[in-house]
Amino acid sequence: MTLREIPVATAPPNPPRIALVVDDEPGVRMCTADVLLDMGYEVVEAGSAEEALSELDRGLRPTLVVTDHLMPGMSGADLAREVVGRNPGTPVIVVSGYTNVELDPSLVRLSKPFRLSDLRECVVAATAARDS
Repeated sequence: MTLREIPVATAPPNPPRIALVVDDEPGVRMCTADVLLDMGYEVVEAGSAEEALSELDRGLRPTLVVTDHLMPGMSGADLAREVVGRNPGTPVIVVSGYTNVELDPSLVRLSKPFRLSDLRECVVAATAARDS
């Protein structure tokens, strides 16, 4: 009996999941990045909206953006509009301690203070909405 090679179908590799984390507070940015790393994301960190836009200008195409709302310079909501304008369908989570801030209803809001489990749930909800 001879053995013959049977072709094995292989699925194309999944594209990398890249999260852009934007916060002017290094400790908050680091904790957020750690959660996303644990969820399987590659993480790019930025300390301001302007720094995040520079990353986009250099070709970064995140599959998720998590941004603080209130930062010096450009706000997280303004950054979200810019991100979605450049890459429609990119899920954006805006973190804010202010409940009276008006945000685009297509954005996911995460209220401060938040637990790390709250962040995980928001990431799952934001990405599920994009994938549906």
